[in-house]
Amino acid sequence: MVTTAVRTFRQEPHAPVSLRFTLSGRALALALATLFALVLPLAARQPGAAAAAAPRSTAATLKRAGQLIEWGRWKEARTLVEAQLAKSPKSARLLAYDAHIQIAFGNTHLALREAHRAVKLDPTCARCHLYLSEAMGQKAKHESKFFALIEVHKIKRQLQLASRYGPDIGDVHWGWINFYLDVPPVAGGNIKDAYAQAQALGQIDPVDGLIAQATIDLAVGRPGAALAAYRQAATRYPNDPRGIFDVGVTLFHQSHFARAERYLRRARDLQPQSTLYAGYYAAALIHLRQHRKARRVLATSQPLHPNSRLADYLTAKALKSIGQDFAWARSLVAAYLAAPPEPDQPTHHQARALLASLG
Repeated sequence: MVTTAVRTFRQEPHAPVSLRFTLSGRALALALATLFALVLPLAARQPGAAAAAAPRSTAATLKRAGQLIEWGRWKEARTLVEAQLAKSPKSARLLAYDAHIQIAFGNTHLALREAHRAVKLDPTCARCHLYLSEAMGQKAKHESKFFALIEVHKIKRQLQLASRYGPDIGDVHWGWINFYLDVPPVAGGNIKDAYAQAQALGQIDPVDGLIAQATIDLAVGRPGAALAAYRQAATRYPNDPRGIFDVGVTLFHQSHFARAERYLRRARDLQPQSTLYAGYYAAALIHLRQHRKARRVLATSQPLHPNSRLADYLTAKALKSIGQDFAWARSLVAAYLAAPPEPDQPTHHQARALLASLG
Protein backbone atom coordinates (compact mmCIF):
# COMPACT_ATOMS: atom_id res chain seq x y z
CA MET A 1 0.00 0.00 0.00
CA VAL A 2 1.26 3.46 -0.88
CA THR A 3 1.41 5.44 2.32
CA THR A 4 3.42 8.17 3.96
CA ALA A 5 5.87 10.91 3.43
CA VAL A 6 8.64 11.61 1.06
CA ARG A 7 12.34 11.43 1.79
CA THR A 8 14.30 14.44 0.74
CA PHE A 9 17.77 15.87 1.02
CA ARG A 10 18.45 17.29 4.49
CA GLN A 11 20.79 20.19 4.89
CA GLU A 12 20.26 21.14 8.52
CA PRO A 13 20.69 19.13 11.74
CA HIS A 14 17.51 17.45 12.94
CA ALA A 15 15.62 18.39 9.79
CA PRO A 16 12.91 15.77 9.37
CA VAL A 17 11.48 14.27 6.23
CA SER A 18 10.30 17.10 4.04
CA LEU A 19 6.55 17.39 3.90
CA ARG A 20 6.73 19.58 0.88
CA PHE A 21 4.03 18.91 0.89
CA THR A 22 6.31 16.74 3.50
CA LEU A 23 8.03 13.23 3.51
CA SER A 24 9.94 10.45 4.52
CA GLY A 25 10.83 11.76 4.82
CA ARG A 26 10.29 13.01 2.68
CA ALA A 27 13.92 19.05 4.92
CA LEU A 28 10.78 20.02 6.74
CA ALA A 29 11.46 22.67 9.35
CA LEU A 30 7.82 23.23 10.07
CA ALA A 31 6.99 26.71 11.32
CA LEU A 32 3.89 26.76 13.49
CA ALA A 33 3.48 30.48 13.06
CA THR A 34 3.47 30.13 9.27
CA LEU A 35 -0.09 29.73 8.15
CA PHE A 36 0.32 29.05 4.51
CA ALA A 37 3.06 26.44 4.14
CA LEU A 38 0.40 23.81 3.59
CA VAL A 39 2.27 21.05 1.89
CA LEU A 40 1.09 17.55 2.54
CA PRO A 41 3.03 14.33 3.10
CA LEU A 42 1.43 12.42 0.37
CA ALA A 43 3.96 10.39 -1.55
CA ALA A 44 4.92 6.86 -0.97
CA ARG A 45 7.51 5.51 1.42
CA GLN A 46 8.11 1.88 0.62
CA PRO A 47 10.43 -0.41 2.59
CA GLY A 48 12.93 -1.73 -0.03
CA ALA A 49 12.05 -3.29 -3.30
CA ALA A 50 14.19 -4.50 -6.13
CA ALA A 51 14.44 -2.76 -9.46
CA ALA A 52 11.66 -3.80 -11.81
CA ALA A 53 10.79 -3.55 -15.46
CA ALA A 54 8.60 -0.68 -16.59
CA PRO A 55 5.12 -1.31 -15.12
CA ARG A 56 2.20 -1.71 -17.46
CA SER A 57 -0.84 -1.12 -15.25
CA THR A 58 -1.95 1.99 -13.38
CA ALA A 59 -1.57 0.28 -10.02
CA ALA A 60 1.92 -0.96 -10.85
CA THR A 61 2.90 2.48 -12.16
CA LEU A 62 1.75 4.21 -8.99
CA LYS A 63 3.52 1.69 -6.80
CA ARG A 64 6.76 2.04 -8.73
CA ALA A 65 6.52 5.85 -8.79
CA GLY A 66 6.02 5.85 -5.04
CA GLN A 67 9.14 3.74 -4.60
CA LEU A 68 11.18 6.04 -6.83
CA ILE A 69 10.09 9.09 -4.86
CA GLU A 70 10.95 7.39 -1.58
CA TRP A 71 14.40 6.75 -3.01
CA GLY A 72 14.87 10.41 -3.96
CA ARG A 73 14.33 9.82 -7.68
CA TRP A 74 11.54 12.26 -8.55
CA LYS A 75 12.54 12.78 -12.18
CA GLU A 76 12.18 9.08 -12.95
CA ALA A 77 8.82 9.00 -11.18
CA ARG A 78 7.59 11.95 -13.25
CA THR A 79 8.66 10.31 -16.51
CA LEU A 80 7.01 7.04 -15.52
CA VAL A 81 3.69 8.58 -14.50
CA GLU A 82 3.52 10.91 -17.50
CA ALA A 83 4.11 8.00 -19.88
CA GLN A 84 1.29 5.98 -18.32
CA LEU A 85 -0.96 9.04 -18.21
CA ALA A 86 -0.50 9.48 -21.97
CA LYS A 87 -1.94 5.98 -22.36
CA SER A 88 -4.74 6.51 -19.84
CA PRO A 89 -5.57 10.25 -19.86
CA LYS A 90 -8.84 9.76 -18.00
CA SER A 91 -7.36 7.87 -15.07
CA ALA A 92 -8.24 9.87 -11.97
CA ARG A 93 -5.53 8.19 -9.89
CA LEU A 94 -2.82 8.93 -12.44
CA LEU A 95 -3.94 12.53 -12.83
CA ALA A 96 -3.94 13.03 -9.06
CA TYR A 97 -0.53 11.50 -8.59
CA ASP A 98 0.91 13.51 -11.46
CA ALA A 99 -0.48 16.61 -9.74
CA HIS A 100 1.37 15.59 -6.60
CA ILE A 101 4.61 15.22 -8.58
CA GLN A 102 4.11 18.50 -10.44
CA ILE A 103 3.89 20.34 -7.12
CA ALA A 104 7.35 19.09 -6.23
CA PHE A 105 8.64 20.59 -9.49
CA GLY A 106 6.95 23.92 -8.80
CA ASN A 107 4.15 23.54 -11.37
CA THR A 108 1.33 24.53 -9.03
CA HIS A 109 -1.18 25.71 -11.64
CA LEU A 110 -0.87 22.50 -13.66
CA ALA A 111 -1.19 20.49 -10.45
CA LEU A 112 -4.40 22.31 -9.53
CA ARG A 113 -5.92 21.66 -12.95
CA GLU A 114 -5.01 17.97 -12.83
CA ALA A 115 -6.21 17.48 -9.26
CA HIS A 116 -9.54 19.22 -9.93
CA ARG A 117 -10.02 17.06 -13.02
CA ALA A 118 -9.18 13.91 -11.05
CA VAL A 119 -11.84 14.73 -8.44
CA LYS A 120 -14.41 15.34 -11.17
CA LEU A 121 -13.56 12.02 -12.82
CA ASP A 122 -13.82 10.11 -9.53
CA PRO A 123 -15.46 12.01 -6.65
CA THR A 124 -14.88 9.04 -4.31
CA CYS A 125 -11.11 8.84 -4.90
CA ALA A 126 -9.49 9.57 -1.53
CA ARG A 127 -6.06 10.38 -2.92
CA CYS A 128 -7.60 12.66 -5.53
CA HIS A 129 -9.04 14.80 -2.75
CA LEU A 130 -5.79 14.54 -0.82
CA TYR A 131 -3.61 15.75 -3.67
CA LEU A 132 -6.12 18.49 -4.46
CA SER A 133 -5.75 19.69 -0.88
CA GLU A 134 -1.99 19.64 -1.38
CA ALA A 135 -2.20 21.74 -4.55
CA MET A 136 -4.57 24.17 -2.86
CA GLY A 137 -2.18 24.45 0.05
CA GLN A 138 0.70 25.23 -2.26
CA LYS A 139 -1.39 27.93 -3.96
CA ALA A 140 -2.31 29.40 -0.55
CA LYS A 141 1.36 30.07 0.14
CA HIS A 142 1.22 32.83 -2.46
CA GLU A 143 -2.11 34.34 -1.40
CA SER A 144 -2.76 37.29 0.87
CA LYS A 145 -3.66 36.33 4.44
CA PHE A 146 -7.32 37.06 3.82
CA PHE A 147 -7.61 34.79 0.78
CA ALA A 148 -5.37 32.17 2.34
CA LEU A 149 -7.69 31.96 5.35
CA ILE A 150 -10.55 31.24 2.96
CA GLU A 151 -8.38 28.63 1.27
CA VAL A 152 -7.71 26.89 4.59
CA HIS A 153 -11.37 25.94 4.89
CA LYS A 154 -11.37 24.55 1.36
CA ILE A 155 -8.22 22.56 2.09
CA LYS A 156 -9.76 21.15 5.24
CA ARG A 157 -12.86 20.14 3.31
CA GLN A 158 -10.74 18.16 0.83
CA LEU A 159 -8.95 16.44 3.71
CA GLN A 160 -12.31 15.55 5.24
CA LEU A 161 -13.39 13.98 1.95
CA ALA A 162 -10.10 12.11 1.73
CA SER A 163 -10.73 10.75 5.22
CA ARG A 164 -14.28 9.75 4.30
CA TYR A 165 -13.21 7.76 1.25
CA GLY A 166 -9.85 6.51 2.51
CA PRO A 167 -9.79 6.31 6.32
CA ASP A 168 -7.10 3.60 6.26
CA ILE A 169 -4.76 5.36 3.84
CA GLY A 170 -1.59 6.44 5.62
CA ASP A 171 -1.11 9.47 3.41
CA VAL A 172 -4.42 10.89 4.61
CA HIS A 173 -3.14 10.86 8.19
CA TRP A 174 0.04 12.57 7.04
CA GLY A 175 -2.10 15.22 5.38
CA TRP A 176 -3.88 15.94 8.66
CA ILE A 177 -0.61 15.94 10.60
CA ASN A 178 0.85 18.58 8.36
CA PHE A 179 -2.37 20.59 8.46
CA TYR A 180 -2.44 20.61 12.27
CA LEU A 181 1.24 21.59 12.45
CA ASP A 182 1.24 24.32 9.83
CA VAL A 183 -2.02 26.08 10.64
CA PRO A 184 -2.20 28.41 13.68
CA PRO A 185 -4.64 27.37 16.42
CA VAL A 186 -7.08 30.12 15.44
CA ALA A 187 -7.45 28.45 12.04
CA GLY A 188 -7.54 24.86 13.31
CA GLY A 189 -3.95 23.98 14.14
CA ASN A 190 -3.61 21.59 17.06
CA ILE A 191 -0.53 19.69 18.23
CA LYS A 192 -2.58 17.21 20.25
CA ASP A 193 -4.60 16.31 17.16
CA ALA A 194 -1.38 15.92 15.16
CA TYR A 195 -0.10 13.36 17.67
CA ALA A 196 -3.46 11.57 17.53
CA GLN A 197 -3.12 11.26 13.75
CA ALA A 198 0.40 9.86 14.19
CA GLN A 199 -0.97 7.26 16.58
CA ALA A 200 -3.67 6.30 14.08
CA LEU A 201 -1.05 6.09 11.34
CA GLY A 202 0.93 3.71 13.55
CA GLN A 203 -1.98 1.27 13.42
CA ILE A 204 -1.61 1.17 9.62
CA ASP A 205 2.19 1.31 9.39
CA PRO A 206 4.06 1.10 12.72
CA VAL A 207 7.33 2.45 11.33
CA ASP A 208 5.64 5.38 9.67
CA GLY A 209 3.69 6.09 12.83
CA LEU A 210 6.93 6.44 14.79
CA ILE A 211 8.42 8.61 12.06
CA ALA A 212 5.32 10.81 12.16
CA GLN A 213 5.66 11.09 15.94
CA ALA A 214 9.28 12.17 15.46
CA THR A 215 8.24 14.70 12.82
CA ILE A 216 5.88 16.32 15.30
CA ASP A 217 8.53 16.21 18.04
CA LEU A 218 10.91 18.08 15.74
CA ALA A 219 8.24 20.61 14.85
CA VAL A 220 7.69 21.47 18.53
CA GLY A 221 11.38 21.61 19.39
CA ARG A 222 11.97 18.17 20.93
CA PRO A 223 14.87 16.70 18.91
CA GLY A 224 15.78 14.25 21.68
CA ALA A 225 12.30 12.75 21.63
CA ALA A 226 12.42 12.58 17.85
CA LEU A 227 15.67 10.63 17.88
CA ALA A 228 14.21 8.28 20.48
CA ALA A 229 11.23 7.60 18.20
CA TYR A 230 13.54 6.95 15.26
CA ARG A 231 15.54 4.53 17.41
CA GLN A 232 12.35 2.68 18.33
CA ALA A 233 11.54 2.25 14.65
CA ALA A 234 15.07 1.06 13.87
CA THR A 235 15.16 -1.37 16.81
CA ARG A 236 11.68 -2.84 16.49
CA TYR A 237 11.82 -3.15 12.71
CA PRO A 238 15.46 -3.93 11.82
CA ASN A 239 14.62 -4.92 8.24
CA ASP A 240 12.83 -1.68 7.36
CA PRO A 241 15.35 0.94 6.19
CA ARG A 242 13.20 3.99 6.94
CA GLY A 243 13.69 4.30 10.69
CA ILE A 244 17.27 3.06 10.40
CA PHE A 245 18.07 5.82 7.92
CA ASP A 246 16.43 8.45 10.12
CA VAL A 247 18.66 7.49 13.04
CA GLY A 248 21.72 7.55 10.81
CA VAL A 249 21.04 10.89 9.17
CA THR A 250 20.21 12.50 12.51
CA LEU A 251 23.52 11.30 13.97
CA PHE A 252 25.26 12.42 10.78
CA HIS A 253 24.00 15.98 11.22
CA GLN A 254 25.11 15.87 14.84
CA SER A 255 28.61 15.04 13.54
CA HIS A 256 28.55 11.60 15.18
CA PHE A 257 29.86 10.03 12.00
CA ALA A 258 31.15 6.75 13.43
CA ARG A 259 27.79 6.06 15.07
CA ALA A 260 25.89 7.21 11.99
CA GLU A 261 27.89 5.03 9.62
CA ARG A 262 26.51 1.68 10.76
CA TYR A 263 22.90 2.87 10.45
CA LEU A 264 23.49 4.43 7.05
CA ARG A 265 25.30 1.31 5.86
CA ARG A 266 22.42 -0.89 7.00
CA ALA A 267 19.83 1.34 5.29
CA ARG A 268 21.86 1.33 2.07
CA ASP A 269 22.27 -2.45 2.20
CA LEU A 270 18.54 -2.91 2.70
CA GLN A 271 17.69 -0.55 -0.17
CA PRO A 272 20.53 0.10 -2.62
CA GLN A 273 18.12 1.79 -5.05
CA SER A 274 17.97 4.91 -2.85
CA THR A 275 20.21 7.81 -3.82
CA LEU A 276 19.58 9.22 -0.33
CA TYR A 277 20.81 6.18 1.57
CA ALA A 278 23.89 5.70 -0.58
CA GLY A 279 24.70 9.40 -0.56
CA TYR A 280 24.71 9.83 3.19
CA TYR A 281 26.57 6.57 3.67
CA ALA A 282 29.34 7.66 1.29
CA ALA A 283 29.54 11.07 2.97
CA ALA A 284 29.84 9.46 6.41
CA LEU A 285 32.70 7.32 5.13
CA ILE A 286 34.49 10.44 3.92
CA HIS A 287 34.22 12.00 7.36
CA LEU A 288 35.75 8.79 8.73
CA ARG A 289 38.61 9.11 6.20
CA GLN A 290 37.56 5.91 4.42
CA HIS A 291 37.89 7.30 0.92
CA ARG A 292 38.37 4.01 -0.90
CA LYS A 293 35.23 2.55 0.60
CA ALA A 294 33.29 5.71 -0.29
CA ARG A 295 34.49 5.41 -3.88
CA ARG A 296 33.22 1.82 -3.98
CA VAL A 297 29.84 2.92 -2.63
CA LEU A 298 29.52 5.54 -5.36
CA ALA A 299 30.73 3.15 -8.06
CA THR A 300 28.07 0.64 -7.01
CA SER A 301 25.17 3.00 -6.43
CA GLN A 302 25.37 5.59 -9.20
CA PRO A 303 24.73 3.15 -12.08
CA LEU A 304 21.41 2.35 -10.40
CA HIS A 305 20.27 5.97 -10.64
CA PRO A 306 22.55 7.79 -13.12
CA ASN A 307 20.32 10.88 -13.30
CA SER A 308 20.04 11.32 -9.52
CA ARG A 309 23.42 12.57 -8.33
CA LEU A 310 22.81 13.55 -4.70
CA ALA A 311 25.51 11.12 -3.56
CA ASP A 312 28.07 13.06 -5.62
CA TYR A 313 27.09 16.33 -4.00
CA LEU A 314 27.09 14.97 -0.45
CA THR A 315 30.44 13.29 -0.95
CA ALA A 316 31.97 16.46 -2.40
CA LYS A 317 30.60 18.50 0.48
CA ALA A 318 32.12 16.04 2.97
CA LEU A 319 35.50 16.28 1.22
CA LYS A 320 35.31 20.06 1.46
CA SER A 321 34.46 19.78 5.15
CA ILE A 322 37.53 17.70 5.97
CA GLY A 323 39.76 19.62 3.55
CA GLN A 324 40.90 16.64 1.49
CA ASP A 325 40.99 15.55 -2.16
CA PHE A 326 39.52 18.70 -3.70
CA ALA A 327 40.27 17.39 -7.20
CA TRP A 328 37.92 14.45 -6.66
CA ALA A 329 35.38 16.76 -5.04
CA ARG A 330 35.42 19.04 -8.09
CA SER A 331 34.80 16.09 -10.40
CA LEU A 332 31.86 15.00 -8.24
CA VAL A 333 30.29 18.45 -8.32
CA ALA A 334 30.77 18.56 -12.09
CA ALA A 335 28.85 15.28 -12.35
CA TYR A 336 26.10 16.71 -10.15
CA LEU A 337 25.85 19.80 -12.36
CA ALA A 338 25.62 17.63 -15.49
CA ALA A 339 22.10 16.48 -14.53
CA PRO A 340 19.06 18.55 -13.50
CA PRO A 341 18.68 18.39 -9.70
CA GLU A 342 15.86 16.54 -8.03
CA PRO A 343 13.23 18.59 -6.16
CA ASP A 344 14.19 19.39 -2.55
CA GLN A 345 17.85 18.70 -3.30
CA PRO A 346 20.67 21.22 -3.73
CA THR A 347 20.14 23.60 -6.63
CA HIS A 348 22.70 24.20 -9.33
CA HIS A 349 23.34 27.57 -7.72
CA GLN A 350 24.32 25.81 -4.50
CA ALA A 351 26.43 23.30 -6.41
CA ARG A 352 28.27 26.05 -8.28
CA ALA A 353 28.95 27.79 -4.97
CA LEU A 354 30.40 24.55 -3.61
CA LEU A 355 32.50 24.15 -6.74
CA ALA A 356 33.85 27.68 -6.42
CA SER A 357 34.84 27.02 -2.80
CA LEU A 358 36.95 24.05 -3.95
CA GLY A 359 39.35 26.28 -5.85
